[in-house]
Amino acid sequence: MPEQHVPERTCAACRRKRPQPEFVRLTRTPQGWQLLAGRRQGRGSYLCADSPACWQEKKLRRAFGAQATRLCAELARRQEQEDAPATPQAARQSGRRDTLLSQTVTP
Repeated sequence: MPEQHVPERTCAACRRKRPQPEFVRLTRTPQGWQLLAGRRQGRGSYLCADSPACWQEKKLRRAFGAQATRLCAELARRQEQEDAPATPQAARQSGRRDTLLSQTVTP
């Protein structure tokens, strides 16, 4: 049985080649480079999704110029949102234990 083809892309910061699902895609729009969700059309650039070292402003300057500062902040904000669940219920569903939920108060 032949293996299914997995497209490879190159990170704009570290220049490492990896399978496409391991990247975050930045899309070029008339307003500049943006991190958009869902299906995107047009010019795109890829950054390693699991490597915050690739999101440093200095590394992003080569590919994105003056927009590197904004993109660096946007990627950091995105990572914080993924790391921290919004509600205690979301924490339970994701398998994480919130410190307030794990502590029991006994009278």
